[in-house]
Amino acid sequence: MYSIPSSQLTKRKIETYFPRILVFCVFLCLCSPSFSQDKRETIQFEIQVLGLKIGDLNVQKYQAGDTVHYLAESTVRFWFFGNVQVEISTHSKYVDGYFVKSFSASKTNRGDFTSKIYWDGKKYVVDAESYKFENQQPVMGMVQWCSAKTFFEEMESEKTFISEVYGLTTKIEKVEMGVYRTIISGNENEYSYEAGKLRKVLLENPIKNFQYKRVD
Repeated sequence: MYSIPSSQLTKRKIETYFPRILVFCVFLCLCSPSFSQDKRETIQFEIQVLGLKIGDLNVQKYQAGDTVHYLAESTVRFWFFGNVQVEISTHSKYVDGYFVKSFSASKTNRGDFTSKIYWDGKKYVVDAESYKFENQQPVMGMVQWCSAKTFFEEMESEKTFISEVYGLTTKIEKVEMGVYRTIISGNENEYSYEAGKLRKVLLENPIKNFQYKRVD
């Protein structure tokens, strides 16, 4: 009987299993935190009115290539002369520390709305729509702060802040140590940090004032 040299057997085994080994190595690289760029940081908040929970807010941060992504998704249900239901999803993008693009979608029982903002190289192009509100006024000059970023980094006094929903800007005001304020469309919001971590946000709203409270 003709016998195959052991060297040829070894070569055939390598040729047979190499594609599987290669796929396995790629899988390990993609799953390893040291190789993966999609390593997400997640924080949860409760949405409250007068200390009562009316919804949830989940925020995420991750980096892909040279772009830092911030995702915020919230669901709210409460009674205000009838049932009020709101779902908001916001995706904001940063490059080199500057806000470059966002898309915000709101689904409510009073209508659905979307807001888009992007930097075109000279200005921010704005196409914002919310309940009884529209704005297409461009914003000049690059911005470092938006609402989604505030969940992961402590705000900076006198820096410009942009609202992804309204496409309006304001200056960040420092109230006291770890406490900051913004005023957008006449509504005052207050952000409280402890050791650099956002603990709660007090939000003024035409329908009802509410707050975000961090869930540890």
